[in-house]
Amino acid sequence: MWVAQMTAPLMFGVALTFLICQATLVVLWIDVPQFTESARAFLLEQPKEFRIEAEKLLTVTSIDRNLKTIALGLTFALWPLVIAESVFHLLTRNWRKSERRFHYFSLLFCVCPSLRLCARSPEMDYRIWLPGMGWRHPNKRLRRRLERRFSLPMFLIALLILPVLLVEYFLKAQVIAHPSLRVAIHIGTGIIWFAFAFEFIVLVAVAQKKFEYCKTHWLDIVIILLPLFSFLRTLQVMRASQISKMARVYRLRGTAVRALRALILLEFFQRFAGRDTAVRIDRMEKQLEEVELQAKILRRRIGFLRNLLREEEKRKPDSERKTALKSEKATKNPNEAKPASTTESEQC
Repeated sequence: MWVAQMTAPLMFGVALTFLICQATLVVLWIDVPQFTESARAFLLEQPKEFRIEAEKLLTVTSIDRNLKTIALGLTFALWPLVIAESVFHLLTRNWRKSERRFHYFSLLFCVCPSLRLCARSPEMDYRIWLPGMGWRHPNKRLRRRLERRFSLPMFLIALLILPVLLVEYFLKAQVIAHPSLRVAIHIGTGIIWFAFAFEFIVLVAVAQKKFEYCKTHWLDIVIILLPLFSFLRTLQVMRASQISKMARVYRLRGTAVRALRALILLEFFQRFAGRDTAVRIDRMEKQLEEVELQAKILRRRIGFLRNLLREEEKRKPDSERKTALKSEKATKNPNEAKPASTTESEQC
């Protein structure tokens, strides 16, 4: 138990750092090449002088190389920590049928350490550790609470999609001419991907039925995995004759991403609009908790008074108790007194 308490904040930080490195590599390996390819296709229609100057700006800079080196270095440095923790759990935890799924989760964490965020701990009564909240039981109440906390930041990130799309697709010449603007677009793309991945991993960890949650939030999964499919697709393109096909695929991907982002924006508008309902539910839950607390206090007082009444009855003398019992019997069975009166009348 003490091992889980000590390592929970550390492993949360490791998984979070790994996810940040993943977002950085998504930008450097996928978003930057995609933009470079679309920019070169755009430059084919521009004057020759502008094309020559823009080609120099599109080359890979030392900053990109340094960021890639740092992200890869941190990734390979943090990966063994997650693997070591998973091996430790495989050796120390019980292999009962009820706890076997946690071993499968440990193997999954070895494949993708960022999924280690908010992992349940059997040593801590199957609770999860969250920064600022401590150990919490994953239930519907915690899930609603986290969704309320995520609603405003994710709504702002959804609004961030609009300027990124406007600048990237309608001000392409200005983006090519100003590297700082291009860097801002790439940073915005990385923040959007990181926010979707972080929210999805945390809420999946809290959800009781994970498969149903994935089915209802399939759009988030598509946004998270779409860059991976694009990266695998580019690795398969090895011949020069397929460059035009690759450009068409990227253009189709850009159209698909725009459509998906528009759907995401609508989804977050609906979520923000439904926030009042969530606040009302939270308020009613607090009122219910207060009523339940008052009911518990009343039950304790009633039990205390009953105990006092029993103690007072025990302290009474035996004669008083006998007379009290006789009176109780007489009141309960009044018909038993009638035979005695008839016998007295017969004697007279």
